[in-house]
Amino acid sequence: MTVLPSAARGVVAQAGAGDVAALRTATSLVVLAQSTYRSLAGLSAGGGDRANPVVRDLVSTAVTQLGDARDALASATTGAGGRAQTVPDPAYGSVVAQALPTVRTPADVVGLALTLEDVLAQTLVADAAGLSTPALRATALRVGAAAAARKASLLVVNSLLSSGRSDLVVAPPDLAALPASVGTVGFPDTRFPTAKASPPEEGSG
Repeated sequence: MTVLPSAARGVVAQAGAGDVAALRTATSLVVLAQSTYRSLAGLSAGGGDRANPVVRDLVSTAVTQLGDARDALASATTGAGGRAQTVPDPAYGSVVAQALPTVRTPADVVGLALTLEDVLAQTLVADAAGLSTPALRATALRVGAAAAARKASLLVVNSLLSSGRSDLVVAPPDLAALPASVGTVGFPDTRFPTAKASPPEEGSG
């Protein structure tokens, strides 16, 4: 067995502690997002009689995907020597608590979901570079890519709803009727931003 010098052991421990904090914060955002989507699914505009079918499907799919993300991040956290996070992110939890009672339309559903998917994707992209192993970086980027994909879909739907073209929010879409902007609105950034990323300690407690 190889015994690391005390200085090297300190570096490894510090890297592991950083991994755990980042993973727990990312998990807290996933926990919050999944809980929020479940709440949205219970609203008339999110999963009920006033819900757009495409929006309803996006909400339902997100609940499943975020469950998988939660499991993956929990496994990564325990593998890094930490305790899996089960508590929602405190900073954005208050945002959701204020926003949920105001959700009345499919556009409101999409707007709240976009807020959470954006911060989740940005946080995972920002964290990935600092994680200490390729496996952890791959997990973060996989979960982050899924959040970015949901964000892209939500941006397209949001664009159509905000322009008064809810009739075009259907599956499959009428490609000939879609405005040209739909081709780029889901991917507005040439380089994925990280300015809104939550700091690693935000939800790690």
